[in-house]
Amino acid sequence: MILFENVTKTYPRTTRPALDDVSLEIPRGEFAFVVGTSGSGKSTMMQLVMKEQDVTRGRILVAGRELDRLPERKVPALRREIGCVFQDFRLLPNKTVFQNVAYALQVLGSSRARIRQTVPETLELVGLAGMEKRMPHQLSGGEQQRVAIARAFVNRPPILLADEPTGNLDPDTSLGIVQLLDRINRTGTTVVMATHDTVTVNAMRKRVIRLDRGVLVSDMEAGDYTTGSIPRIRLDEETGSPRRADEPEVADGYDDADPTAYDEADEDDEDDPDALPPIGRDADAPRPKGGIFRRRKAVQTTDR
Repeated sequence: MILFENVTKTYPRTTRPALDDVSLEIPRGEFAFVVGTSGSGKSTMMQLVMKEQDVTRGRILVAGRELDRLPERKVPALRREIGCVFQDFRLLPNKTVFQNVAYALQVLGSSRARIRQTVPETLELVGLAGMEKRMPHQLSGGEQQRVAIARAFVNRPPILLADEPTGNLDPDTSLGIVQLLDRINRTGTTVVMATHDTVTVNAMRKRVIRLDRGVLVSDMEAGDYTTGSIPRIRLDEETGSPRRADEPEVADGYDDADPTAYDEADEDDEDDPDALPPIGRDADAPRPKGGIFRRRKAVQTTDR
């Protein structure tokens, strides 16, 4: 679904790359966090996927399209397959909730019948049923972000990018927004979320891709914000296939291929009908196989 092969992005009049030789694969249907401090390259990665920026070196494939060979006339078709959610909501202030969500369909030329059917269904999905006639200023920050998510998802895109969607929200509201993105992911949409929200990342136990000054330093399943670093993945010069440098394995007591390995279930909750369901991916749900990273167990090195 999204493939980076030795991608480097350097902006004009800068010496340090925004992304430096990054290789990774995000399969169809996965939920992945991209984490790191400000300036680590998270937003650059998102912009490259949207083809708002072009790579300096390397190759990117998104939804079967090789972006460096994609003509400008076909970029709008690519972007119709990608929904975007931003930190600042970007709602139209003079339009109602219904009109804000419907606008995403109107620009695609959808019929009025489809709009009348699809918009209420999407608002119900994001928890805003009955709020169709409200204006953005009448909503809380969390509700405004739910409208933005509804607008990004109303066309049912195969990919949803969320760039710091919880940056302006309190912790409880932030977790609710990410759980909503998780619900959307369970419909089959690939979700990639850039964030520095440590609490939410640790709570969700999803795949965590960590960048540090443009370098990919960690990529873990069922990870947390501070997982140890691993060597960057490179393409073998002779075969052209991805390879990882030899490295010592350090057992940490966890099986990182098992998304439930970190969970400490409370035995008293097993028979409690009011107990909340676990956050994150179903333990029994099928997981993608293969890809550039084969994340079998945590590997820590001194490479930072």
